[in-house]
Amino acid sequence: MFVAFAIATVCLTAPVNGPMVAEYSPIGQYGGHWGVDFSAEAGEAVRAPASGLVTFAGSVAGMKSVTIQPVSGFKVSVSYLSEILVSEGGWINRGLLLGAAGIEHGAPGVHLSTRINGRYTDPERQLGCQKTDITRALRLVTPPQPYPRSRAYRNPGRDVRSNPYRPSTRRGDSSSSGGARPGPLHSGRRPVAKARPTGQRH
Repeated sequence: MFVAFAIATVCLTAPVNGPMVAEYSPIGQYGGHWGVDFSAEAGEAVRAPASGLVTFAGSVAGMKSVTIQPVSGFKVSVSYLSEILVSEGGWINRGLLLGAAGIEHGAPGVHLSTRINGRYTDPERQLGCQKTDITRALRLVTPPQPYPRSRAYRNPGRDVRSNPYRPSTRRGDSSSSGGARPGPLHSGRRPVAKARPTGQRH
């Protein structure tokens, strides 16, 4: 709960002044769009959307990106940069220059993504936030999935046991088996004699 509330206190700002041109859409063409895109001129200043530790500043598959960790378990990445002006392992404050805009999908712009415990989330949930409460914190973190449990087949008569002291109703049981059948008594114990009814002579 504390981690969720700490993440909810992080308020993001847009990395550039241009409008948002593509929303978070994890299901779609090419496996989905795991962030939001902003329009920007090539070479335009890109600023840190949050204060935090720079955990990555480099290129992946030819794409320059910067990742910032404001609090434990929460990371913010700005991608499609043409230039990086920060170093990995350093600290940056929100609004400070971190690089320059590059080309995204054939057009100038930048890509902003957020991850909570390694899972992508919608950055718009924390863009331009002004107020933090516990309800919003709960919405940010995906609840754990219940552990799947299967109901095993149970025979309703499996636990029904016959009375060990009930006499057998079948004929010839004693003669065919050569004597009385031993009951489920513990070794060394004698069966308890039944109480005699009062008022009868013997």
